[in-house]
Amino acid sequence: GIGGVLEPMQAGPTIIEDNCFIGARSEVVEGCIVREGSVLGMGVFIGQSTKIVDRATGEVFYGEVPANSVVVAGTMPGKNVPGENWGPSLYCAVIVKRVDART
Repeated sequence: GIGGVLEPMQAGPTIIEDNCFIGARSEVVEGCIVREGSVLGMGVFIGQSTKIVDRATGEVFYGEVPANSVVVAGTMPGKNVPGENWGPSLYCAVIVKRVDART
């Protein structure tokens, strides 16, 4: 689904630019922007607080998918539970590559 903005009045709209593909069961909400030519795989959720991690560079984006990105659902390790050496993983979106002829 694509979520629009009704309130607050100053909030920006959700924008999907030209030549994008949004996979089944994906959501883009809270005024986020998917830049031109990007591909979101099935089940990707993008909100303002969603970490969008570029696997090639380690750069983290919030609220905007860079142009020509191929994005899939992923997870990041969470903080350890007190007294343990494990913690729950947290959702993120992962840029796995840039769009090319094989995409």
